[in-house]
Amino acid sequence: MKRLYTFFLCLFSMTAFSQKLDDASQFAYSSEIGGICKWDSNKKATVVLTFDDWTPGQFPLVVPALKHHQMVATFFPIPGNITKSDLAWKAVQTTIKNGNEIGNHSLTHPNLTTLPDETMLQEIREPQQIIETNVVGNKVTSFAYPYGAGADNARIINSLKACGHIGARSVYGEWNYSYNFAKSDDDYYRIQIYGLNEKTKNSQFYDQVEKVMAGGGLLTFLYHSVDDDLGSYNDTWFAQVKLDSLCAQLDFLKKHKNELWITTFKNAVLYHREANRAILKQLPSSNANEIAVVANITDENLLKLVPETEMVPLTLCIKTDKKVLSITQNGMAIPIDKQTADYVQFKALPNQPVIIKN
Repeated sequence: MKRLYTFFLCLFSMTAFSQKLDDASQFAYSSEIGGICKWDSNKKATVVLTFDDWTPGQFPLVVPALKHHQMVATFFPIPGNITKSDLAWKAVQTTIKNGNEIGNHSLTHPNLTTLPDETMLQEIREPQQIIETNVVGNKVTSFAYPYGAGADNARIINSLKACGHIGARSVYGEWNYSYNFAKSDDDYYRIQIYGLNEKTKNSQFYDQVEKVMAGGGLLTFLYHSVDDDLGSYNDTWFAQVKLDSLCAQLDFLKKHKNELWITTFKNAVLYHREANRAILKQLPSSNANEIAVVANITDENLLKLVPETEMVPLTLCIKTDKKVLSITQNGMAIPIDKQTADYVQFKALPNQPVIIKN
């Protein structure tokens, strides 16, 4: 009995220790005052669902399925495919209102590596301008290479940067499930995918998700055509996935919602870029019952691409053994996500001071 008691006491102690803020491995940046979580809400890993070309089944089937599962995705349409559909830009506007992202997939889907500079720039800039004109308030900052061509081309990557894109998605390559998938700025323009088609088994999808949860990184899925068993939308354009399979995959993701951040391509790339280029600092405070902190972005290239007001909030864990009464930033209250005996967790914009009142 004594040995059994000792065993459970040790187990309890290990569990309690895991709740403390001593393990720097869970943070993209850590210091004596706390840390910047690797992913939003301190999730284990991130999954992004992307849909290319704006095929006939995507708006009538995929958008409602995402809404039903309370998830969002990134769509990379070709402008000509939008205008040829019945609802045209109204469908795109509804898709964005649901929280989804509309990215840039070029104007006419060419192999960008074969084009002269002027034509290549037109293929990047024109759809960006068309989308932003037809969907007011939607800034296009994500790109998907047609045919996956361009991820290793400095000329194209530099053009994407010049047009304000923060990252780009390729098609095929070696998958990196670790958190350190981007060791340079250019790596954010070389993000690989796991493509789905009519031959993909749901078990393969599940296996990929489990691998990224173990690795702690970013997993980006690529879909094209989606249709139901009746072929209601004649969506046979490319690599068709049945609606039942898509919903089973969304169900699996929902089952792991406490471990996974399922977000848009833009949010995933931006969070990772911010978290890995920020330093958490404590600021002077004359009030003994206050803690003032700020997560400062150190990368000038990122600051040139993204104004502070358009950055995504970072999840911070700040050490404190006192009961937190309120957290504010720019005079606005910030919700407390979690508080333990050792720390408080919340989301805050980088480069702007946060006041924690005890």
